[in-house]
Amino acid sequence: MSFVYWHHNNSYMKIAIDARFFGTNTGIGRYLEQLILNLEKQDNENKYFILINYENENKYISKNKNFEKVIVNIPWYGIKEQIELPKILNKINPDLVHFPHFNVPFFYNKPFVVTIHDLILTKYPSRRATTLSLIKYFLKNILYRIIINRAVVKSKKIITVSQFTKKEIVDFFKINADKVIVTYEGVSDLKQINNINNEIIKNLGIESPFLLYVGNAYPHKNLEFLVKTFSEFSEDKSLKLVLVGREDYFYKRLKEFVNINNYKNIIFAGFVKDEDLAYLYKKCSVYVFPSLCEGFGLPPLEAMKCGAIVLSSNYSCLPEILKSSVIYFDPKDKKDLTNKLKIILNDENLKNELIEKSQMLLKEYSWEKMVFEVIDIYNSVK
Repeated sequence: MSFVYWHHNNSYMKIAIDARFFGTNTGIGRYLEQLILNLEKQDNENKYFILINYENENKYISKNKNFEKVIVNIPWYGIKEQIELPKILNKINPDLVHFPHFNVPFFYNKPFVVTIHDLILTKYPSRRATTLSLIKYFLKNILYRIIINRAVVKSKKIITVSQFTKKEIVDFFKINADKVIVTYEGVSDLKQINNINNEIIKNLGIESPFLLYVGNAYPHKNLEFLVKTFSEFSEDKSLKLVLVGREDYFYKRLKEFVNINNYKNIIFAGFVKDEDLAYLYKKCSVYVFPSLCEGFGLPPLEAMKCGAIVLSSNYSCLPEILKSSVIYFDPKDKKDLTNKLKIILNDENLKNELIEKSQMLLKEYSWEKMVFEVIDIYNSVK
């Protein structure tokens, strides 16, 4: 599928994109990389200014003469973002700014669009989800609500990534549904391994079948539920559960939880590079996604792309995005997860059917298509 966008008039726009998350191994980082890469291919008319933080400046090399890199030194979520970012934007003087996240500077008053990927922070503002002291956390939460409220009210358009999240935004902020536009994300190809290389499996000590989870360990990801249910799963005692994600405060806390309860056969893999990750996806018996809240749900789609069979939570946007290509379970019901695991591990016909359906589903999600829709949004707010 290939889209090339041409304007029907001669007036071009100056568009700035706050790409400070570019090159960070995050969902927003991946979104920005694909947004900019595909804009460069599709939009030969508008002039773009790409704001990149200096530590990641080498990760973005422009391939289109209309795209200019602007190097900044502004951390996310800090006071500097509120004061310095508007100054830089005012110097560029764009017709439109695209903020890919809710953290729009409060005092920026010119036209902008904002992408809101989810409302997890409004739904899960519990103290368990933070490392801050109570007072700091309380102030941060108030600030978050002020910033996101203003971004919603002042933006020309709000881009979001599922109908589920659109409904949440409209209901929560009591705004006109026409202001919120859904553009589904695409699924990137992970660098596939050329030779079947067992090193990663050997290094992690996985000699037997394993379940896989890839992602962070924030409370809404529901990993305590997953490890607890897995530890009580008696069907196959040689089965392992492999958790992939960079070690941080939340993974350390999960490790403690596993150790205190003496849960066995759980492997913390830490950060895994893309080509090894593709191999793990390929080799796992099942990819399990127990999340309670997602904006789009990219990890299970990436797992499918590498040939994994997916067992997913039936919460939030996941049924909308994953459709009939996975088996669903209630992420608060241990018995339901256990039963579904038994079914999916033992039914070869079901596995083949799911693989077939997932390959069809993946055709519906394309970064090119998303960017084509985003250009339309830019042009609609002229």
